[in-house]
Amino acid sequence: MRQSPSRGHARRLPGSPDNVHIVLGSELAPERAADPALAHLLSQGRGSLAFLLGDSTCRLRLLGAGIHWDRVLLAFDGERAVGFAAFKHHRRGPFGLHWRPFVREFGLVNGAVRFVGFCLSELREWRYGFLLYGLRVDRSARNQGIGSALVKACCAHAAGQGFTRIELEVPLNNPRARRLYLHNGFTLRRKRWVPFPPVRGMWRSLP
Repeated sequence: MRQSPSRGHARRLPGSPDNVHIVLGSELAPERAADPALAHLLSQGRGSLAFLLGDSTCRLRLLGAGIHWDRVLLAFDGERAVGFAAFKHHRRGPFGLHWRPFVREFGLVNGAVRFVGFCLSELREWRYGFLLYGLRVDRSARNQGIGSALVKACCAHAAGQGFTRIELEVPLNNPRARRLYLHNGFTLRRKRWVPFPPVRGMWRSLP
């Protein structure tokens, strides 16, 4: 395991690119965790909820100040963050649920409606033991094995926390993500038409 002043305890998994290291967000040095670029990277997720959360810039304003870094794995190419895997367990995910940013962004009524919708989406997922909540790799860094490295790191983290299985939901209109998870040992489960947009459940056991 390598330690960097700006990245904390970074690790490279077998089979991942030589220059890519993965670190748990809560292990970052404080000044690195405060980098707005990291919050911006995480705001690229939850695109399937754009009807509630808006585009990535809007999502940054809504969610960026309430990130739980202990629920995020970050992939670094050198000093540049190029991807993340976020997860949930014990009723805690990567984003805090705070209503004030929604009201500031959309007004009282519209903001309240959107906040309730987001809460319902988040709370619905509490039924999972360990949920791979979201994964994204920067376009410039794709097709280099970083996505698989993040999946493996998330599985290793879940196993280290005592979980024996990991689950996720992938939108039906995202075959690229589905292929990634199948490649990494996940099995398809039934389709779920609620929430919207519809998703396909997947899972894999952990050693």
